[in-house]
Formats: sequence, C-alpha cells, structure tokens
Amino acid sequence: MYSINSVLAIVIRPNLWSAAIGAVFAFARRSWWKRPPFLPFADSSVVDWRVTTAYGHRDMALATEDILSYLRWRRRNGPWS
Repeated sequence: MYSINSVLAIVIRPNLWSAAIGAVFAFARRSWWKRPPFLPFADSSVVDWRVTTAYGHRDMALATEDILSYLRWRRRNGPWS
C-alpha cells in the first residue's frame, strides 16, 4: 500500500512530520495499545475504503504526491482534520 518512495518523501520534508504523525494516529485501529504488536497500525478497512474512494479500486497503490498533498492539507487545517 505504501512505498519506500512515499516514506522517503516524508522523511526529507520535516515540515510534514507532525502532520504525518497525526495521520498515523488518526488512521490507527481503535485501542491499538491493547493488542500486540502495540503499534498504531492503520485499520485496513479504513485504508481500503479511502483507497477505493480515491482511486476506484482497493488494490491500487497510494501515489506519493497524493500522500504529500493529504499531509499538506492536514498541516493547513489543523490536527482534527
């Protein structure tokens, strides 16, 4: 779903780090801290729905520019976006 290029694109943009961290927790499954591996992984059903509504098919890979655009939008609109 995510490519190393997308991760690197975020790593080299420190101005998007806080938006990316916020997005990780926004997409995390409920009560992630109660179940192993105790990491805020995204809820797959939410990601599938988001990808399907954006690209028309759930098996599409997220485009790096789309991820960066979303993070810029989150940064502009605040943490509750």
